[in-house]
Amino acid sequence: LTLPKGSRGFGCRGILEITAVDVGIVAIKGLFSGRYLAMNKRGRLYASENYNAECEFVERIHELGYNTYASRLYRTVPSRAGTKRKASAERLWYVSINGKGRPRRGFKTRRTQKSSLFLPRVLDNKDHEMVRLFHTNVKYRDNKPRHMQM
Repeated sequence: LTLPKGSRGFGCRGILEITAVDVGIVAIKGLFSGRYLAMNKRGRLYASENYNAECEFVERIHELGYNTYASRLYRTVPSRAGTKRKASAERLWYVSINGKGRPRRGFKTRRTQKSSLFLPRVLDNKDHEMVRLFHTNVKYRDNKPRHMQM
C-alpha cells in the first residue's frame, strides 16, 4: 500500500506493509519508520512503536480492487433507548486520509467515502531496491563512530 506524497506521485515515506494477523484482520506497518498504524479510542490515527490491539484493522476488499481498513477495537455504538436522537446501526471507524494527506478521525468516516478507499499495489523491483538501500544506509549511519556523525 502506498500513500501519495503531495500531488507529485509516491514518496518513500508512504510505503506501508500489510501483514495478516488473523482471517480478515491485518496490521499496517511503515516500511521506513518501522511503526505500526493504530487508531485510539477517540478515532485518531497514530504511529505506534509497538504492536498492540489498537494496531489491528479489519480489511475489506471492494470492487475494482479497492480496500478499506476499519478499526477492530473501536466503533460507534448505537444510541440507547430514551434519548432524543434516533438509534442508528453500529458503524465501523475507517482509516481515512483527506485530500491534503492528513488523517481523518474514525467516527467521521464512512466505508463509501473516497478518502477511506485504498488501492494496494505490489512493490516492483525498483521499490525493493530502494527499500534495500534505505536499510543498508540506516545500518551504516547507526554504526558510525560518534566523531563522524553530524
